Amino acid sequence: IAKGPEKEEKLRWTVKQVLKCDMTQSWRLGAIPLPLADCLLSTLCLDVTCLHLPACCTALKNRGSLLKPGAFLVLADALKSSYYMIGEQRFSSLCLGPEAVEAAVREAGYTVQQFEVISQSYSSAMADNEGLFFLVGRKLSTSIS
Repeated sequence: IAKGPEKEEKLRWTVKQVLKCDMTQSWRLGAIPLPLADCLLSTLCLDVTCLHLPACCTALKNRGSLLKPGAFLVLADALKSSYYMIGEQRFSSLCLGPEAVEAAVREAGYTVQQFEVISQSYSSAMADNEGLFFLVGRKLSTSIS
């Protein structure tokens, strides 16, 4: 198992590009021509950018347009969170349970390879989540992108 500097070097060699992406927008980051990716990582943005479950499915389908068939989607996000705080400002969040997350991922054209929930929650001063999840999905070769 790689440690510290070895892990950094492996990531620098493996990760080709990091791009900003708007989960609510369709297609591929505007006019930037890109090859399809092998993996897409999305952390702490699905529940805060989508107002309802159908929008969540659409966002996941949109991200599929960035991926090769058989490529991986890696999600890490809060579970059952209705709000989050940035400073004194309170923002709404889509309250998603584990079943809804898995269903949205499947409906968007992925198989769920791994799904883990940890009971860690944020302070209620930051968010009201009931844990965090980590999901690895694989884009189906027949999914619409």
